[in-house]
Amino acid sequence: MSKNLIFSIVGLGLGFFVGFLLANNISGDRRATPPTAAVANATAKMANAPAPPLDPTATNGELPPGHPEINGGGGGTTSAANNSPAASSAQAQSAMEAADRAPTDFKQQMNAAAIFYQAGDFNKASLYLQRALEINPKSVDALTALGNTRYDTNDFIGAATYYERALALEPRDADVQTDLGNTYFRRTPPDFKRAIAEYRKTLAFDPKYEKALQNMGAAAIQLRDKKTASEAVEKLVAVNPQNPVLESLRSSIETLP
Repeated sequence: MSKNLIFSIVGLGLGFFVGFLLANNISGDRRATPPTAAVANATAKMANAPAPPLDPTATNGELPPGHPEINGGGGGTTSAANNSPAASSAQAQSAMEAADRAPTDFKQQMNAAAIFYQAGDFNKASLYLQRALEINPKSVDALTALGNTRYDTNDFIGAATYYERALALEPRDADVQTDLGNTYFRRTPPDFKRAIAEYRKTLAFDPKYEKALQNMGAAAIQLRDKKTASEAVEKLVAVNPQNPVLESLRSSIETLP
């Protein structure tokens, strides 16, 4: 997955934050109705899901000073009863302690957030990302990662807010621009016209960006806009004739009047 800024902190690559091409996650759209359900299902297979949770360890003890509460409060201890496998892993414990010992160290906050994000604990990741953003309010990486945590918890309006802030600082990021379009595709009710408008912005500076073409076609099919859908698919074929959702897109277009 491409990302304009792939950053590595304390030996941990944080590239998985950015670019999770949630365009792909339109895939998980349970609201999809014929004729586009096949498109959504096929797109799901391309999703870059977060890494599986880290294996928990039997760790007990007091939390490091100042770190976000596990499970949202109380107690101040970690145990097998916690719902976050990451919180009780040795890797997470080490990252949390490092972050909490240096609350003004941007890299340490991002590192802790990355471990929680990788484990699928988006709430804990968000807490450390907020701390990182307080340290560096103009960090495109922190803003984008916060957008991703909101997206992954189905808060598409919140995700759009962070993506827009990131794009204001780095306007030619195809991943983030496309993800912004996806927030309109996925929200309730969906705004397919706005989603297409955002995908067009991506294509204005990156005409061969595959996910924008793919998702624009899917959004246009939802709108029953055969012309736009056909144009998107035609361009997608030129970019990647092996795209795995092409067949589904074409089949759906054929059902349109």
